[in-house]
Amino acid sequence: MKMCYFSNSVRGVAALCLIMAGRFASPGQSTVTFNSNPWWTGTDYHEQGMGFHVILPGTWPSHDDMGIAPNGVNGTSSLDGTPYMSFHQQLNPSDYVSFTLLNGSAFGLSSVQLADPNSPSGPPIPIAFIGYLADGSAVTNIFATTGNGATTLANYTFSPAFASGLTSVDIMAPRWAMDNLVFTVPEPSSVVLVGLGLIVLAVRSALKRQKAPASIPRARGGQ
Repeated sequence: MKMCYFSNSVRGVAALCLIMAGRFASPGQSTVTFNSNPWWTGTDYHEQGMGFHVILPGTWPSHDDMGIAPNGVNGTSSLDGTPYMSFHQQLNPSDYVSFTLLNGSAFGLSSVQLADPNSPSGPPIPIAFIGYLADGSAVTNIFATTGNGATTLANYTFSPAFASGLTSVDIMAPRWAMDNLVFTVPEPSSVVLVGLGLIVLAVRSALKRQKAPASIPRARGGQ
């Protein structure tokens, strides 16, 4: 069996591209809009590769559902006139919603639109986003709804601690309305993609050289 050996230059380019892949990844951005299924209710919701799930701690016998509300339901309006998601602890005082990417990848959060689902709203409601990182640590952002009679969702920006590395996020609040959750996932930069292309070309060239038949020396003399 013939072994395949690559030159030091090919191995060097491969190592360099692996290093660049870790350092020069650019974030790709997606938005969960909650627009596709007005009037939906349930405990599991998937959109843009993000999965939302109602968590039931303890042994409480009942649970609350998430819901997709068309714009203006119960007097609450989104900023763009489209549906939004809402959650309200009514049957269980301790359940909550958690979300994560379905493929298990780490992600970051950029911004979100929030409000009190009851309209006109009463006092501001603190809505805590607790993000869990791969090393077991956690980060927290607490946003307060506008309150005081507000009827429209408002924009909120996550802190830099939420920019990357999240494995899951819990939303802790007695009730909330949410729309246009913007998240990011790392994508290879163009520099890395070019480098990987060079690796492929170098490997193909090395394989062709090794597979080429050796030339047969021409015999001397009278034969």
